[in-house]
Amino acid sequence: MMSTPSREMTGALVLGAGMLLVAGYVLYKRKSKSYSVGKLSQLILYPIKSGPPMHVQSAECLETGLKYKQIYDRQFALIGKRTFISIRTNLRLLKLKINYDEDTNSLILEAPTMTAALSIPLQVPEYDPSKVKSFMWYDNRETLYFDYGDTYSKWLSEFLEEECRLGYAHPEIVREINPEMVYNHTAVHPDSKILFSNTHPFMIATQASLDDLNERLEDKVTMDSFRPNFVITGEGNSVIEPYIEDSWREICVGPDAVLYNSRSCPRCPMIYVDYDNHKMRDNKEPMTTLLRYRRGTVKKDKSKTVFGINVTLIKHGRISVGDKFVAAYATA
Repeated sequence: MMSTPSREMTGALVLGAGMLLVAGYVLYKRKSKSYSVGKLSQLILYPIKSGPPMHVQSAECLETGLKYKQIYDRQFALIGKRTFISIRTNLRLLKLKINYDEDTNSLILEAPTMTAALSIPLQVPEYDPSKVKSFMWYDNRETLYFDYGDTYSKWLSEFLEEECRLGYAHPEIVREINPEMVYNHTAVHPDSKILFSNTHPFMIATQASLDDLNERLEDKVTMDSFRPNFVITGEGNSVIEPYIEDSWREICVGPDAVLYNSRSCPRCPMIYVDYDNHKMRDNKEPMTTLLRYRRGTVKKDKSKTVFGINVTLIKHGRISVGDKFVAAYATA
């Protein structure tokens, strides 16, 4: 007698069929010629811009980027005298530790030089126009932020040993995506915005591309150097070739989320950071090596080295580590 499928097996079959249906829809709508299948192996948020990563098992894909519980990707920024403070300008950020306290719905910051931790509440503060200030972005665009107050700024200033304000991307003042940075507007969710990300709400990298780069380097680098939100690997007999992500268009992750590849991601000197030794690499690797064979092909990116892809949202969805993904290629 044939046994009845288990509930777990039935659920897996339904999920797999759903993924294939979504993939089929994408391929039909965009007339793409092919697709690849892999899995999501890492899911990462950076609650503070240029701050430490937070690895999670599941998150929501929203117009502004990833959301885990009440934490949004890059919802805070550390503001200096004129612009934001980054690892490039203050290596002490590499010593910062970050955790989430679900009982108090707070971010907990710890640092070896500070006797007490800093608890940052995550409930949205009441909007007060008098607390809205501005700083200059790296491209000289004025950017607004909501000042979280003296208590938090004092702790951060002492730790960083420089004047610092804790900036918050209040829902009333979130930024539009810079239209010059999005190369296919028809694929962008109409409500897409960004918090304190540079240009796009998501960044994807593949393990295959990192492995290929490391084969060319004397001193290996980790994925931390590129600060992605998603790391993709092959699954089973599916092999992802290095840099194949450049040719992806729509990317379906889990049962619902659909993303769009806006462009290959131009890299800045942030990738010089040696996270293991808390310093900048004197040889400017891996940029030096990437410049020999990895340059952009579109618009202003042609003179820049690229690694990974910048991604925007087409359709909301909850995703989890281990989820399958289907990436559709553009028609040649």
